[in-house]
Order: sequence, then structure tokens, then C-alpha cells
Amino acid sequence: MSSVMTSSVHGLSGWSYKNPYHFNATTLIKPLPSLEDMMALLKSSLTLSQAAIVAFFSILADSGLHASMMYYLKARFHYNKDQFADLMVITGIAGTISQLLLMPTLAPVIREERLLAIGLLFSCVHMFLYGFAWSAWVPYVAAMFSILYIFAQPSLRSIVSKQVGSCEQGKAQGFISGICSLANVISPLIFSPLTALFLSEKAPFNFPGFSIVCISFAALIAFIQSSLIRSTPPISRYGASIFVEA
Repeated sequence: MSSVMTSSVHGLSGWSYKNPYHFNATTLIKPLPSLEDMMALLKSSLTLSQAAIVAFFSILADSGLHASMMYYLKARFHYNKDQFADLMVITGIAGTISQLLLMPTLAPVIREERLLAIGLLFSCVHMFLYGFAWSAWVPYVAAMFSILYIFAQPSLRSIVSKQVGSCEQGKAQGFISGICSLANVISPLIFSPLTALFLSEKAPFNFPGFSIVCISFAALIAFIQSSLIRSTPPISRYGASIFVEA
């Protein structure tokens, strides 16, 4: 009986039935994607390549700011733990309002590419404010910009998600996460010594916020690259199909 059903299904327009519930132990253990696979995925889409550059420089800037900001503010304006806590509260509240209210409202109206550019622009501006801060209250104003620069990372992930099919989501998102991790490692190695140098008496010139301004230039590179990203229709692929061509 089963052979009759198989042959009858096989005869329908050159298609054969593939049981979606068939268990195959070899499919449970798959080799990790190699570097060549990652490069092939990167070259498969211009938008994906641009997103990778944006991810690297945006995280390079964010990580550098987080590694240097407290040291800089303590040396420049004699911030204490209470003032650092105030900055964290302002940033947290602004980011929460942004993700709960602003992003759900703006996302259906403005494309992810625009939201990404807006987020990176205000990220760059708020880093410039830190670097050129002339008074202790300026970092408080800069922290409020988190209500807009929080747009960047969710928008970037959404753009990447639309560039690959459903069976490649993990590979693409993992690749972007790997680039972000690399930037997280490199950034403190560059900007922490630079911050220490310009806050010391051995600074080449008197500009305590020079390292923060350099960090903002990394965010500026990410913004410029994000402005070059053009929207493309999402790719729809399916990891498994019930009917396959015979």
C-alpha cells in the first residue's frame, strides 16, 4: 500500500513527497561554518557587507566610550559614584522610553535604514558633546541623546535579518555578533591608553577630551557607511521543503 502511495505521489508533475517528520541523525550534528562560508555569505549581499562595516565601527565607538568615559569624567570634572549613577539612570530611562514608545511608533513609518542612520548620527553627536564638554552638566545633556541613538543596534539587526533566508539567520546574526566581539576586544586596547595619555602631564597638547573625539570619529564612519545602505526587498528562503523536484 505504501509503495503505491509513493509511486502515485512521485508521478505528480515530476515531484516527490519528502516526509517532513523523517528523523535523520546526521542532520542533528552539522559542522560549524568555516571562514570561507562567512566570506561567501558576506559577499552575497552588498547590504550585508555594509552592515558588517557599520557594526564594527559602531561597536568600536561604543566600547571605547564605555571604557574611557568614567576615567575621563572623574579626571576632568571630578565625578563621584553618585554622578555616575545619575548618568546611568538617565541613559536607562531614555533607552526604555525609546524602545517602548518611539521605536514601535516610528518603525512602521520610517525604514530601518533611516532609523539606523538617525541612531548613529545622534550617537556621534553625544560623543562629541562628551569630548568637548566645558562644564560638569554637559554630560547629563549628552546622556539624554540615548533616547535616539538606541535606534542603531535593533535597526542594524533587522537589516541583516532581511538579507538572508530563514535557514541562514543564525549564520548571519552570528557573523555580525563575531564582528561586534572583535570590536569590543580592539577598542579598549586603542582608546584606554589614548585617554590616559591625554589626561596625563605628558599629553602632546592640552585637550583632555581628545580620545573621546577620536571615538566619535569612529561613530561618524559608521554613520557615513549607514547612509549608503539602500533598502532591498527581504529574501525569503525556507530551510526545509516538503516537496522537492525529482
